[in-house]
Amino acid sequence: MSDQLSLSQIKKAYHQAAKIVARYGDKYLPIFERLEKEYHERKDKIETLKRAIKIAEKHTGFEP
Repeated sequence: MSDQLSLSQIKKAYHQAAKIVARYGDKYLPIFERLEKEYHERKDKIETLKRAIKIAEKHTGFEP
């Protein structure tokens, strides 16, 4: 089993952190910011990987 959280798990935590900041104030903002950064980085990485595979399939006949 991977120790890495899935994108959906990060998204859920990100949304929960937003609620905590809204309710309890900006002292929890660093947690929200970290989750926001992680969510966008992971999402971008997945999208980039998909683009790379699509290009490879189109130009080389490669199939994963």
